[in-house]
Amino acid sequence: MSTIDQAAPTADTTKSLPGHVIYRRVLAERTSYALAAAGMAVGPQLDDSAWSYLASGGIGLGTLAWLYAKTKDPDQGLGMLTRAQRAIPFLTAAGTYVANLITPGFNWWEVVAPAAWASLMGWMAPLTRSAGLVLELSEQQALADPARELTYTEFLAAKWQQATGDGTRLVSITPFRADRPDFEAVVVAQAGKAVPTFTEVQLAAAFDFPVGTVKIRPIQGSGPGRMRLVARPTSEDIEAVAEGIRGLWEIAVAAPGKAAPGVELLDYRSEPHRIVLLVASPLGKEIHLPHTAICSAFGIDDPSRLVIETDGIRQGVVSIYKTNPLMKVRKATVEDLTMDAKGRVTIGVCHDGKPARMRLWDPSQGALRGITAGVTGAGKSVLQNLILAAEKRSGVVSWVGDVQGGMSLPEAEGRVDWFAKGPVETLLMLTAAHAVMKYRERISNEMGRGDFALNRPWPLINITLDEINRLLSHPDEAMRKATAYLIADIQKTGRKVGIGIRLAVQSLHLKDLGDDDAIRQQGKVGALFLMRTASSSTKEMGLDGIAPAGFQMENIPARIYENGQIEALFSGKDDEDGESTAGMAYMFLDGRAKFMRTFFAEKVDGVYPDLIALYGDEPANGLTEGEAKAAQAGAAIYGVRHTNPYADCDTLAQAFSDAPGSTPAAGAPAPDADGGDGDEAPAPFEAPFGIPFGDGGPDIGEEPGLQDQILDLLADGPKSLKQLREALPSFQPSSVSNACTQLKSKGLAKSLKRGHWQLADS
Repeated sequence: MSTIDQAAPTADTTKSLPGHVIYRRVLAERTSYALAAAGMAVGPQLDDSAWSYLASGGIGLGTLAWLYAKTKDPDQGLGMLTRAQRAIPFLTAAGTYVANLITPGFNWWEVVAPAAWASLMGWMAPLTRSAGLVLELSEQQALADPARELTYTEFLAAKWQQATGDGTRLVSITPFRADRPDFEAVVVAQAGKAVPTFTEVQLAAAFDFPVGTVKIRPIQGSGPGRMRLVARPTSEDIEAVAEGIRGLWEIAVAAPGKAAPGVELLDYRSEPHRIVLLVASPLGKEIHLPHTAICSAFGIDDPSRLVIETDGIRQGVVSIYKTNPLMKVRKATVEDLTMDAKGRVTIGVCHDGKPARMRLWDPSQGALRGITAGVTGAGKSVLQNLILAAEKRSGVVSWVGDVQGGMSLPEAEGRVDWFAKGPVETLLMLTAAHAVMKYRERISNEMGRGDFALNRPWPLINITLDEINRLLSHPDEAMRKATAYLIADIQKTGRKVGIGIRLAVQSLHLKDLGDDDAIRQQGKVGALFLMRTASSSTKEMGLDGIAPAGFQMENIPARIYENGQIEALFSGKDDEDGESTAGMAYMFLDGRAKFMRTFFAEKVDGVYPDLIALYGDEPANGLTEGEAKAAQAGAAIYGVRHTNPYADCDTLAQAFSDAPGSTPAAGAPAPDADGGDGDEAPAPFEAPFGIPFGDGGPDIGEEPGLQDQILDLLADGPKSLKQLREALPSFQPSSVSNACTQLKSKGLAKSLKRGHWQLADS
């Protein structure tokens, strides 16, 4: 061990000496130990003397008393260790000497013990070492010695010492990155003194950094004798921004009359691209964090840069991003869409970089319900395709009702067990699903089972209904009632037999759900995805009972801009220059709201090839044999579902009458013996499973004057249903079809073949 190594400081001091001075002090200390050892060996062999006992005992007891007195101060810290180090030579020497005195005669170890003590003390040099002497090394001296190259931290310490010359030292120097000069360190003042106040110019000049890039801040839990120095000449000082936000929060957010009065900023955390704030309302108050007002307080014009999450009681976390955290999202992989043991798949990325997971089913609850709300272009189709591809990859039976005639989810056609196009076929699919549900309920009761077990004996069935608002608000009252009944009943009882149902709508307004609040409330129990909508408040969005208490959000904008929307407007950039927010959503799961974005998918020629590839080439998962028979009994269309024979039907009555193997409902007139296509509606109309919709079934009445106009048109010769509708544009297509059915029941008209009519006496 070298002299300089022995003199390295063990506590914060300010003594900086040249190397030769330190060497002389160590040499003097070692010499004194050699002389003391000689006295310790010879002294006990002389005549007994009271002075020997008094001297050795006095040294030992006096040192102990001095050391004990120094321990009474609770704020000693490292100083206590330093004093104990200084007491070592005196206590050990006194102990060795007294041991020699009290031993009668001469023993060999009375010489060895002092020699060993002198060697140990000489090697330790505790007195010099405890003084904390620091080698004074100038930049010129270091450069003059080519054999020794300064490290970056040593160079910074030497620069600081050369520039300040006030006795302060730079310790604990930590570079932020190996390829940048940015660093942080601790400035230590002389014992008993405070770190001097430095100007920004002085701090910058010490390291030749730009003015304003070097800051000195207090250290939490430390006194004025130690300060933290942060130098960021090439990167933004995130902590300075965060500390500015603390003051801004108190002034613009928490102050009386501001955005969130009384909400206290408890702590913050700085990350490269975001600042995380931990806030809490006063005791006894429910937390309330208005999204728009807080954006305004921080000068944020892109609301997606501010994310608020709360525990629903008193505390919340506010994330402030430098830029939108979801500007760019990767594509999905097969691993993302493979269900884990908890029934979860990954469908995107949360704002904080964590995977956005949702459950296809819950092992403890069974099948799940859910609603996805978003306007056209919000990303509903990508989200639904990701979920459907995940279901196919995970052995789930997927039934899809695309009420828009197959235009919303073309990627799913041919890749799911049932892809129903249009309102009529979608309703027939719901009828079959209801029949399968009743079949599973009956078998479960016979087996004495109360809950669903995956693939024991049935697979999970998930029904996806896209653009369902078109069916729930259909002009045909019978179809509206049937749809509402089937959806509500499957929502309520399908869970226990493994049949889940998800709705995709334009918004959560009741008008988009056929004014059926039961459907909305049941759907909100499961996974709710709120994408860009036409509403801007949680109340209007129908999030009551779903959003955590105190949750506030602004609607997701159509586009986001790297430098902000206002800057884009001011600079005159077109809307196309921004980034589309398609796929961004608030995902409400387990009482929490997570801001996320679905995985990226690129549309080519109207479809998403990436999503099609994720479905895989394997056949779609289907029903068991018993379920297939039940579905066929409930709606005969199941056996011919891939041919979509009723996708273009306008009324359920026509579809049920023409369904292969169908029979009229109770009270319905029998088909004509001439082989008519049965275009008439049952009267009263009943569901194939025998449950009427409404008290007496829907009223298929007649529009005033419509039947007379149809008879006038048929007087010119047979007409197809399409020709009749084109000739009567002021009437609903379903009304024209119903009127033809009524004319047939009155004996005034008859059907030649499917969709073609003529007068009965022709």
